[in-house]
Amino acid sequence: MRGHRRLARISVAICLLCTRVDAVPELLDRIVAVVDDQIVLLSELNLRLQMELQAQGRNPMFLSESEAASENARILNEMVDELVVVKKAEKDSIQADASLVEEHLDVEFNNIKRRIGETELANMLERSGMTERQLKHRYRKQIRHRLLFEQMVSEMAYRQFITRRDVEAFRDSFATRLPPKVSVSQINLKVTPADSVLERARAQIAVIEQALDADTDGDFTAIARRFSEDPGTAPEGGDVGCFSPGSLMPEFEQAAFNLKPGERSEAVLTAMGFHLILLHEKRESEMCASHILVRARITEADRQRVEDGLQDLRRRSLSGEDFAQLARDHSQDAGTASQGGLWRILDSESIEPFLVPHVTGLGLGDVSQPFFIEDGGHILKINDDYATLESLVREERVAERMEQLIEDYRGEIHVEERLEESWLWDPLETADSSTSQPAPDAALP
Repeated sequence: MRGHRRLARISVAICLLCTRVDAVPELLDRIVAVVDDQIVLLSELNLRLQMELQAQGRNPMFLSESEAASENARILNEMVDELVVVKKAEKDSIQADASLVEEHLDVEFNNIKRRIGETELANMLERSGMTERQLKHRYRKQIRHRLLFEQMVSEMAYRQFITRRDVEAFRDSFATRLPPKVSVSQINLKVTPADSVLERARAQIAVIEQALDADTDGDFTAIARRFSEDPGTAPEGGDVGCFSPGSLMPEFEQAAFNLKPGERSEAVLTAMGFHLILLHEKRESEMCASHILVRARITEADRQRVEDGLQDLRRRSLSGEDFAQLARDHSQDAGTASQGGLWRILDSESIEPFLVPHVTGLGLGDVSQPFFIEDGGHILKINDDYATLESLVREERVAERMEQLIEDYRGEIHVEERLEESWLWDPLETADSSTSQPAPDAALP
């Protein structure tokens, strides 16, 4: 009971730090997990979600409610497992390098400031009632835990000895089906209008940019009325109003999100043509903008041209040409082309629904048929080179050992998850009641 009360006092202090001086007392946070003498707050879970999405280049504004719930559940489970491993590491006297923690912290914070700007960061901190120092403290704690977890995994991996026989047995087992984890490479070709159409649109958008730059008043509205080829917004000076994530084309929304209020984008190509975007306001759940459109429509012939190109690349790969070199030479996804098309590691039991039809029935070394999603046409290869398979075998063994370690140590310490509970803890009420009488067991972790 004494340990539980100590946890409650720590949690009260954390929650009170998040309270603005002039704010009306309200429920600000709640405990979503307890691991031995450590707690996980809902605010820490949300922070971890934002950190992971940022690292993946994803925008949390673009998650649906069901996707957000699924991500929260997944990340909380990871955080609990991570804390279990952290407690085991502390028991084994393993420590994270403090200088490395600070180095990671600096990188994380610089990325945030570069992405949203120092002014917007200051506004967000003011809205949340936190100081930059308090936010850094939470980042530092999560980074330290993550590094301790990675150190334990690295030591476990180092102790695994993988033979060629192990790798070949793995290859034979998954010749016609996907292993639990798969390494996937891609070639991506963008679907764009014919060159002649793009040239006309580019020339026109350049004229409009010159007009905007030459207008000393910076009257975007007047120039939008004059030049924009969007009949729905041109009469309103290009005003598209305020929109929430998923309302407009992804390229348009991403370009708008990368702007600061008052900034104008470079020309952005979507399926409709080229856009110049002026961001008016960026709110927590929506953005407000205007645009000027010069049409450059994509036709079925453009799509067919890309599909034919992907079929040719697939045929060349299956005939023995190196898929990685084909990706370097032809893929139009800059982020993966430089890596020989190396895309991601997939968990075969939780593949995103949009990918399932295209990888079902594939085995190691197979290349998918061409398919189309928002960013163009794709072919995927299930990588089967020796180094990749050795890594997958090692990862599988390490995962088994870590899973056993977590399960064993969970039995030695107290672990509790509360994400699905509707119970909220009012830190002010708890603080008041603790001075007059012992807190009831229901209010303790």
